[in-house]
Amino acid sequence: NDAVKLAAARAFVSAESPARSGIVDARRGALRIAGDPPRGHAVFLRACAACHRFGDDGHTVGPDLRTVAAHPPEKLLVNILDPNLDIQPGYHAYSCTLHDGESLFGLIASENATSITFRFPDATERPILRRDIATLKSTGVSLMPEGLEATLTDPELADLIAFLKSP
Repeated sequence: NDAVKLAAARAFVSAESPARSGIVDARRGALRIAGDPPRGHAVFLRACAACHRFGDDGHTVGPDLRTVAAHPPEKLLVNILDPNLDIQPGYHAYSCTLHDGESLFGLIASENATSITFRFPDATERPILRRDIATLKSTGVSLMPEGLEATLTDPELADLIAFLKSP
């Protein structure tokens, strides 16, 4: 259906941040560098392990990165530098205000009829009774912050990608 194709194209174009797209384009040189998985492991521990798990390393705030080994290097680069472009189900950030005025920010780790368990950026979790929630809204963005490129050189990006693709 042409109308659906056009609507989808508009939705996906509007989701892409022009600033992020420019940063991704500027860092594509990392894809031409032969990465070193052991050095990439060190980059992972420094830049990613606070939120992501890979094997025995890291925390379970974001997706387990063993699942990305089959992704092409280009997709990994884009996901690292533009985390809001392709947010996996279950990893959208939520803001929550409780009736007592407390504000929370994190992921919904689980939910049932009476409560929601929030997972915070530090990997801790807290159950919240639904009756205590004044507002709960998806922010439409990933919990993963933008700006990782400021902490990584192109060789470090190449090493990280090589590590993520290693068996």
